[in-house]
Amino acid sequence: MLWERKHISDSVSVEVILKRINQLVLLGINPLIILGAFWFVKLDSMKLALLPMLGVLTLVLGGIMAICISKFQKLDRAKTGAMFVSGSFTNMGNFGGLFCFVFIGPETVPYIAMFRLLEQFVYYAIGFPIAKSYGSTDQPEGQRTRGLLNLLVDPYVLFSLLSIVVGCLLSISSWERPAVYGDFIAYAVPLSSLLLVIPIGFNMKVKAIRGYLKECCSISVVKFLMVPLAVTSLAYFLGIGQLEDYMVLKVILILTAMPPAFTSLIPPQLYKLDGDLANSSWLFNTALLLLVAPILYYIVSAM
Repeated sequence: MLWERKHISDSVSVEVILKRINQLVLLGINPLIILGAFWFVKLDSMKLALLPMLGVLTLVLGGIMAICISKFQKLDRAKTGAMFVSGSFTNMGNFGGLFCFVFIGPETVPYIAMFRLLEQFVYYAIGFPIAKSYGSTDQPEGQRTRGLLNLLVDPYVLFSLLSIVVGCLLSISSWERPAVYGDFIAYAVPLSSLLLVIPIGFNMKVKAIRGYLKECCSISVVKFLMVPLAVTSLAYFLGIGQLEDYMVLKVILILTAMPPAFTSLIPPQLYKLDGDLANSSWLFNTALLLLVAPILYYIVSAM
């Protein structure tokens, strides 16, 4: 509002400042958080090995469905990329973890952690590169078709992959993670969230939702119906859902029925996708939680 009303001097490059904020978080703070998280996880002590795979399936399936709907609606590449991140990136942490805690109890925490174990890996190793492939760049056409090798040199992907690899190596090593690292993560996570939503807020246009209602509703069907039904049904037939008196199945249902994560708003800024569509989908579907949450509570209570 200050920028639009000319209260901020033209000599202040707000766009550059916001870009630097994104770079600070994605190239600095987040890799340290990811490294510490994977360092703490003891990969040799997993009892529910299928949970991380179901978490990956949730993200991948949502993205595939969103792309298929985009093709059916004949959307352009910028819109298709925005639809992909909205369908794939899911708020399993803030809202999903909160609802599991409130609806079921604190005993759900380890199952949430297992389900989300590979979430960051999927975002940065799969989600960001696919989003980039739908974006526009200033590179010559010949350089844009180098496939996976070209995508892996993207610094946002490379730094995250390196932090995951280093974290896993530390996890299987004899080195214990310092206790102070846990304190750092406790402060770094909310700080990174705060810093990331500043550029998002600057670029967000609430009134733009009216121009993307069809796309927003399509993402709602994917996030709140198709993906939860598919993944929860698979978990049930695999037998993993019945563990702990169906509590694991309840956790899976809640985590798969969440709106787009605010991380889905970052690739459109980085790769010149349709930011208005991504913003509209995030706002619209997050607001729908007012209707979805009571339904989830009713289903979970009845299971």
